[in-house]
Amino acid sequence: MSVEHGVTKVAYLADPSIVFYQSDRSDRGWGCGYRNIQMLLSYVICQPSSSGSEATSTHASSERRKVTPTIQDLQRQLEFAWSIGFDPTGAAQLGHKVVNTQKWIGTTEAWSVLSSLGVRCNMLDFHRPTGPGGTHPALLDAVRDYFRASEWSALAPPNPYGLGGIDRQQRGVIQTRRPPIYMQHQGHSRTIVGYELLENGEANLLVFDPGRWLHKSISKINRAALSRSVTDCKGTSTTTRDGLLDAQYFLKAFRLQLTPSNTKSQYQLLGISGLYNDSGDSARSSTRPNELDLFSENSALSVGWNHEEHQESKLVVSSRVP
Repeated sequence: MSVEHGVTKVAYLADPSIVFYQSDRSDRGWGCGYRNIQMLLSYVICQPSSSGSEATSTHASSERRKVTPTIQDLQRQLEFAWSIGFDPTGAAQLGHKVVNTQKWIGTTEAWSVLSSLGVRCNMLDFHRPTGPGGTHPALLDAVRDYFRASEWSALAPPNPYGLGGIDRQQRGVIQTRRPPIYMQHQGHSRTIVGYELLENGEANLLVFDPGRWLHKSISKINRAALSRSVTDCKGTSTTTRDGLLDAQYFLKAFRLQLTPSNTKSQYQLLGISGLYNDSGDSARSSTRPNELDLFSENSALSVGWNHEEHQESKLVVSSRVP
């Protein structure tokens, strides 16, 4: 609808299996890191099994809430990861304990949880602004390039040659199979689920923010309920003059524009580029302890990750941009 309104030029969306996990009263103010890990795992557990069969979206939806780990599960997994050697520096900083606490976690803890489960991760560190007014065009370019790349391509620094011509040629909403991205900045984290280029040339990250309360009408939105009246991307009311819902108003909850007024000085991004599939290899399986055992029946595309590489993943490594 936003494309029809002439507001959105092109939007790239992550895989539709991703579930939005919102902080509730039990974790509000400290649980965003765990909620974002849940969102990444909601994608992981819906990937094809090692036998090549793929769950239907209906089955995946009905089962996801049952198998996605709780915050308490993730706290136990993090301590387990530390106990077998993941991120000793981060473990020491948090006193080797998070279970039954309200300690904040960040990108390095997400790395430890995911890597200890056999999820291949890579991280980008945007340690300083790359544009005027403290903005981060390099981060936006990296996210754009990521969602335009092939399904299991790793999150990488932005292409120095821009690839800008593709955006000029493509229009509309492009649904990809890409995993979401964990985004951290001082005091908060979000999950990036897409990239949007507006007709006016401005770019937005499309995010699931666990700390943001969504309007109650979002669950009821369908195409028939949306107005075709054209409004700008700042949408100030839930409805337009015809009494129907204003798409631009509701999209504000998911758009994040890194303008000088709301940008942070530093960001970290964590992406998924595959899963370590040890199915059928008992020798390799015995070398990868797994507290949660999430992937025994939901293992995804094997990336040929050997034991040595998995051991190396215990040390958190990031690429600095620029």
